[in-house]
Amino acid sequence: MDRKAFIEYGNKHLLTTTAARHITEQTTKAFQQSVKSGHLTPAFEFRDSERHVIRLYFRDEVEAYKAHMKDWQAARKK
Repeated sequence: MDRKAFIEYGNKHLLTTTAARHITEQTTKAFQQSVKSGHLTPAFEFRDSERHVIRLYFRDEVEAYKAHMKDWQAARKK
C-alpha cells in the first residue's frame, strides 16, 4: 500500500479515542472501562511517553459497539 492510499484508508476507517468516544456518547471514564473490559480493542496503540498513549480504533467496530450498547440499554429498561 502506498503512502497516499494508507492515509486515505486511515482517514476513512480509523478514529482517535476522542472521536470514538463521541460516537459512543460515553464519558472518558466509561470509554476507558469499555476498553479495559475488552468491549473495544484499539487497532493501533503507540506509547508516546510513560503517561501518554495514542490509540486508534476501527470506525466500524466503534459503530457496532454503539449499536450493541443501545441493545443493552433497551434490554435493561424492560
